[in-house]
Amino acid sequence: MNSKKSNMFTASFIGVAAVWLGSHFGPGFATGAFSTQWYVQYGWIGLLTPFIAMIVTGGVMYYMTEYARSHKTYNYRPFALSCFGPKFGQVMSACYDVAFLMTLLCAGGLAFAGEGTILQVHLNLPYWVGAGIMIVLSGLLCMYGSKLLSNASAYLMYAIIGVVLLIVILSFIFGDYDLAGSFANSAANAKNSSIAQAILSGILYGCFQSTIVFNVMAVADVLTSRKDTKKAIGFGYLFTVVLMFGLVLMLFSYTNVYDIVGGTNNLPVYSVLQRLNFPWLTWIYVLLMTLAVLTSAAGLAAACVRRFDGLFRWIGNVQLRRFVITVIALGIAALGASFGMAPLLRRGTSIVGYIGIPVVVIPAFTWVAHKVHKDGENPTEAKAK
Repeated sequence: MNSKKSNMFTASFIGVAAVWLGSHFGPGFATGAFSTQWYVQYGWIGLLTPFIAMIVTGGVMYYMTEYARSHKTYNYRPFALSCFGPKFGQVMSACYDVAFLMTLLCAGGLAFAGEGTILQVHLNLPYWVGAGIMIVLSGLLCMYGSKLLSNASAYLMYAIIGVVLLIVILSFIFGDYDLAGSFANSAANAKNSSIAQAILSGILYGCFQSTIVFNVMAVADVLTSRKDTKKAIGFGYLFTVVLMFGLVLMLFSYTNVYDIVGGTNNLPVYSVLQRLNFPWLTWIYVLLMTLAVLTSAAGLAAACVRRFDGLFRWIGNVQLRRFVITVIALGIAALGASFGMAPLLRRGTSIVGYIGIPVVVIPAFTWVAHKVHKDGENPTEAKAK
């Protein structure tokens, strides 16, 4: 019985789900900035739109990850050439490059900016000290391949889920929240009370987060069947929406007692913790931010390693090559954040979302989905026979 539980908690599909959660959670949700930008500002309807957003992301995750698994195309360039053909695949590969690099800059930059701000506010630690530690740790996680990264992400995911739920629960037990008042005054508190815009915002956020599918594809080689892929995406959806809903509900309940939707507060979760006045919980939150940024950065780095490994073949040692690619990729993201570009990068997430619609989302739900259903579960083995 204990053996089965242990296998369940460390299963490969849980590791893949954790890469999705980690890549999504680090940049904005750990700080609460994305919660307010995409959901809380719309009032009560923002409590529901995360479920819609992650349906979009989950669909993209399933079709592209399953195609990558079944065709063994874990790097998105061979994925594009295999799925779309040698000619149009070249075009799609270039489009994927644009979408991924913008995601790296925006999501990675925001991850480092959020972590850097927390460490500066709480520990008076220089930005580049914190960023340097995260880059080195990410490089170490990526050095030994997707198996180590997916396993490490699974354990980090459990820690992240535990800390987030602890913060949310304690904020409702000991905090000065006003959930009833927030519902009653939802229209007045909302920065934008349009239900239609709230739904469109959720869909756009789902399109933005769909671009992190390249991170998940990079570890798809640990999946052994279509059933595994379905489990990975199912658990990824469940973990993600539970945490999103918990954080959005917590921040929404404070709109009557604290200004978190005006666009000026970049650390709303930290502000709620300061009101609780539990120093030990704030320290745990700093740990959460560190874990969230580490999983996000490592996921982005893994996709970079898959994509740009060929450009660094002059580095003979595989582990060293992966480490160097990670340092360069994340160093660029951290450099952008160091120039105070967080507000610009946050606006850039909307741009990435719009780019993701024709480049990632529509192709995934149409052509990639068609290929997945047509080719079957193990097309490479079928061709060999």
